[in-house]
Amino acid sequence: MAFIWAHLRFRAGRVGATLLAVAIAVGSFALLGSAARGAQLQAQGTVRANFRPVYDLLVRPADQNPDPRVSFDAAAGGFGGITVAQWRKVQAVPGVAVAAPLATVGYVIQEAAVPIDLTPYVDNRLQHQVLRIRSTWDWDRGLSRAGDGGSYLYVTADRLEFVPGERVEFGRHYEGDTFPRESRLDEIGADGSRVTVCPGVTHPIGGSENPFAPDYRTVAQCWSRDPASSGNATDRPQLNVLVSVPMLVAAVDPEQEARLSGLDSALLSGSYLGGQAQPNVLPVLMASQPTLDQHATVRVDRLTGAGADAVANGARFDNLIDGYEADPGTNVATVGVSEADAYPRILSRLTAEPDLSPLATSGINGGDHPTVRDDARDATVGIFWSAGPAGDAAGTTPRDGVGHRPPPLELSDTAMRPTYAHAFLPQLGDPVGPAVLHAVGVYDPARVNTGPALAAMPADPYRDTSVAMPGGTLAPTANIAGPVAPRAQLVTSLDAMERLWRARYDGLTARQGVNTAAPIGSIRVRLTGELGLDDLSKERVRAVADLINQQTGLRVDIAVGGSAAPVATDVPAGLHGRPALSVERLWLQPGVATVIVAAIDRKSLLLAILVLVTCVLAVANATGAAVRTRQTELGVLACLGWPRRKLFGLVLGESAAVGLAAGAAGTALAAIVAPLLSVPLRPWYLLAATPAALALTLLAALVPAWRATHASPAAAIRPAVARVRMRRAPRTIAGLAWTNALRAPARTAMGALSLAVGVAALTLLAVIATGFRGSVTGTLLGDAITVQVRGTDYVAAAITMLLGAATVADVLYVNIRERSAEFALLGAVGWGGARLARLAGYEAVILGVAGGLLGAGAGLGVAAALGGGLPPVGYVVAGLAAAAGCAVTAAAAILPVRLLRRLPTTRLLAEE
Repeated sequence: MAFIWAHLRFRAGRVGATLLAVAIAVGSFALLGSAARGAQLQAQGTVRANFRPVYDLLVRPADQNPDPRVSFDAAAGGFGGITVAQWRKVQAVPGVAVAAPLATVGYVIQEAAVPIDLTPYVDNRLQHQVLRIRSTWDWDRGLSRAGDGGSYLYVTADRLEFVPGERVEFGRHYEGDTFPRESRLDEIGADGSRVTVCPGVTHPIGGSENPFAPDYRTVAQCWSRDPASSGNATDRPQLNVLVSVPMLVAAVDPEQEARLSGLDSALLSGSYLGGQAQPNVLPVLMASQPTLDQHATVRVDRLTGAGADAVANGARFDNLIDGYEADPGTNVATVGVSEADAYPRILSRLTAEPDLSPLATSGINGGDHPTVRDDARDATVGIFWSAGPAGDAAGTTPRDGVGHRPPPLELSDTAMRPTYAHAFLPQLGDPVGPAVLHAVGVYDPARVNTGPALAAMPADPYRDTSVAMPGGTLAPTANIAGPVAPRAQLVTSLDAMERLWRARYDGLTARQGVNTAAPIGSIRVRLTGELGLDDLSKERVRAVADLINQQTGLRVDIAVGGSAAPVATDVPAGLHGRPALSVERLWLQPGVATVIVAAIDRKSLLLAILVLVTCVLAVANATGAAVRTRQTELGVLACLGWPRRKLFGLVLGESAAVGLAAGAAGTALAAIVAPLLSVPLRPWYLLAATPAALALTLLAALVPAWRATHASPAAAIRPAVARVRMRRAPRTIAGLAWTNALRAPARTAMGALSLAVGVAALTLLAVIATGFRGSVTGTLLGDAITVQVRGTDYVAAAITMLLGAATVADVLYVNIRERSAEFALLGAVGWGGARLARLAGYEAVILGVAGGLLGAGAGLGVAAALGGGLPPVGYVVAGLAAAAGCAVTAAAAILPVRLLRRLPTTRLLAEE
């Protein structure tokens, strides 16, 4: 033991190099093993947490697209196809805990007048004046833009008097040619003169039949500064920006929906669906926040006074608008209006008790307005809209109703799907009126249970439907036929949905988007008990799915274990500036969790093998090099009579001491580096580091020790050099380097093999990581897993390169030490330090090229054998790994080359 300790002290440099190499290998084992296992556990935990969505099976009509994936838009649109009787059969299937139906009722367009206060812009010095507002609407994240018709306000200092017209109650016959007379506003001059200046209702003033034409959407109103006026609609001068908000109505079964999504627990106010309601009232739950991309920039102008004077002289204000349109006016203000300004007004109106008087429900799409003072729209559904599947034939031409309510300007844009308008058709003498909306409760979509974050599912009426596009997202707009359909804003019950059908609406056919015979678009099914990734759970899900299909004939998609996958879709250019786009729509990709777990386990196994092989070879190289450098000493001891067993024990004893020290150093190194690389160390790997180092160094020393003790003493003292036959002597330093590489083939092979191990490991690691990402990416869950394990890949690559650099540096160091006499002789005959460095550098390059090519080829071969194939990117990865190996060799050669300058030339020549 004393001899071993003394020998270790005598060869401190070589022992230190070996100890460092083994410590790096052992520390790498602890780091890589911990990182790989930690990533595996984290990824598996993420998969399990997102394995089971809010429902397990999605039942759809049998005649839908046979694509195994499920389009989020198609399933959520739900154009009918499932009867109530089929839904009841699904409920009765053994193993079904919840069967929640979802039907798309259609769209109702709710309007709100957002007032623009014009008080600051009224010039009180003028007797008569005209103010105008013009709105420019933008949507599609500002890519689409269109100007709306103007609204004009005639302001006078004279008194205005409201003169009502005759009204008739809904359903009463008109006698002869007698119709309701129009209400009006008369201006009373200071001399008592009376002039009719405005209509008493806010009808558009133009004669166009196109509901999107500016003159159709132009409004004229009057207001007096005289507080005694009966014709003022408001206390302050104002004009209204009419915001039309299409709201999607979805129908559910209240009990099943509460059990599936907890919709009843998401209420912010009011009550849940259920209970009794009046026959023509449609009870709904209303979402608490708006969802549409809908904005307007409102320009306020003050016009010249000539037109205002003409009104005072007897011309009706609404007959002069054509002249005002050409007046550029003076811009006095610009304000912004959005759906967020209108939504609280709609919410307040729908949550109020509905007015069911005949007068309130007599108009189409919400009823007429008795005077301009009543700017609130009621909740009567004069028209509801439906949208068919994308790609179908065109539907009904967009129109408004008798109430002169212009539809949203966005509806004039490019249609991606057909739309159908279903108007209420009153019958004279029939007491049945149109349906009236009543929000019995307000719910927060964010509080509805939509399942795990990475398990977004189709047929979810509560999720954000925005789609990704270059530079951002594309949100739903007021164009119900646009590229992005909105989520449901109103939720009613299946029973209440039939109240729309019982009323007199036209076009209630399946070809026009309303399937009254089979209204349900999808059924979301949750099974009883717990489900996991085990085979028994999978078989149970398949059995229930098969039973539902057999008993109903409906298509059943397995949602459990699936994930959303973005699919590129082309969106054509719009009519108002939006260019053609490529957006990413979500589709349900089934079976993703199983694929991910299998890929995680396969990658972890390959990484474990890679870590073990790389570290074993690194330790073997370091230990073998340490023994190889002592062949001369061992030969001398053999000549002095040391028996082979004693020499063998000496080598193993020294290797054991180095292994123990290296194990402790590697453990400390791993503990220090782990926090820097954000790697949580696993106790098992840390505790196994020192025993592993001892075992590996002893195993690595067995073969070199046996060879050293069985070789002849003469051969041990003078290492063998191969004879190289050459036609002529080398004339360049590169040629001499090549000759030297061939003179010691074993030494060259050892160096190239050492480098090849690192390059092969790096190649294999990169191919494993690339293949893993390729097998799991493309879905929300897979992309999240890839991000989680990417850090492990970087750690493994960094440590593999570090091991390669340490191995190459050790090989070059041993090469120079073994050939120190040769370098001393070259220095004695006149070679300078630069030429010696070039010679050693060229030999390192030869070593790097040979090892890099050998390692890249070996890595590709192993990767192909383990993975059953090789991705095209594997060849690129192999080339980069080989180049990295050469670069590492060049960098690793710097330190050994510096040793040339410190060689004791005189002593080395004397020893020769």
